[in-house]
Amino acid sequence: MRAGLYTMNRISAILWVCFLITSHTGPAFSVTDMESHHCMTSLDPGTINWTTGTVTVTGRAAPIINPDNIHEADPGAARADANRRLIDILKQITIYNNLTVGEFAAENDAIMAGIEKTARDAVIVRQYYTSALDVELTVQARILGGFLQLVLPDDIRQIPKINPDVLSDTQMEAVKIPFTGLVLDVRELDFEPVLYPVIVSEQGRTIYSAVFISREFAVQHGVCKYVCAMDPALQDPRVGSHPLVIKGLRTSGKENTAIVISTADAKQIEQATERHQFLKQCRVMFVTEN
Repeated sequence: MRAGLYTMNRISAILWVCFLITSHTGPAFSVTDMESHHCMTSLDPGTINWTTGTVTVTGRAAPIINPDNIHEADPGAARADANRRLIDILKQITIYNNLTVGEFAAENDAIMAGIEKTARDAVIVRQYYTSALDVELTVQARILGGFLQLVLPDDIRQIPKINPDVLSDTQMEAVKIPFTGLVLDVRELDFEPVLYPVIVSEQGRTIYSAVFISREFAVQHGVCKYVCAMDPALQDPRVGSHPLVIKGLRTSGKENTAIVISTADAKQIEQATERHQFLKQCRVMFVTEN
């Protein structure tokens, strides 16, 4: 009888502690993470937030039950489960065309080790016990920085400092306000975010690819940033105060990872001498549907 009473009291105490923790720690995610303009991809193990460059998953572990007592679940087991789920979702991310991170890392032990490190370095953003005494642990990892250094193509190299082109008086008069970035509207196209999108003209001429990108910026900030509404894109510091806004005509390439733009838009980009600077620094935003 005493053993049973002790068990019930222990369970009540655990539930009370859990209530205090969940009541005072506040929401696990900031308001900005929940804003409607964020581009999200939900996969079975978790969620990719393409706007913030983060992946979020939840690991779980069940309580340990024996005839005499119930022990709360081990957070370490939940973390191990979260790490497995995180590695799974990282491997599903498409780099470009139909090449996924998992396929790219399949024959490279160093890259696989780096992916595992990304999972181990993920930050715990929430931990709580359910009414059944399971523990759920939510972790969040960045796909910018070290992860991109691993998986971005080698042909994205460091570009030396570019000296601005010397403009004639006529050209200076024509260029009233230099463009500070590029916003590409692809909301009407069948396009899913990838780590390395490419922009081409109707004639197949490359407008934005590894040739124009400096690796330091691509690794730290991503080749581009994705949002799901035009107003936030135009207000984002990434593209500055005067971005060039163009619209995608259609998709191209394997898995539709290249965006085709009109001849007129391609010409407008090429005539902007400042493009060398903002493309090099990956000051590019994609406005997608979801």
